[in-house]
Amino acid sequence: MAAQDDVSHGDIYHKLGSLEGKVEALLMQLGERRDDINNVFGRLRQVEHRVAWAMGAAVIISLITPHVISGLEPRLHLGAPSSQQR
Repeated sequence: MAAQDDVSHGDIYHKLGSLEGKVEALLMQLGERRDDINNVFGRLRQVEHRVAWAMGAAVIISLITPHVISGLEPRLHLGAPSSQQR
């Protein structure tokens, strides 16, 4: 018999136990990675929400600013210089 054919049940069970341990370790790492990925997606969701609020605020400010400046223009004298100022 060749050396490869000389495998006992104990050897098979030992290798099987080793494989089971490696699979368990991989499953634990996979669970940790899933938690990390879920955490990242949660943080990304918060950033997207804040950016949406900021964009909305920017739109509102850009709509209000011209009206505020138009209302304040007579008081601030932002127009062309008049003949009195020369």
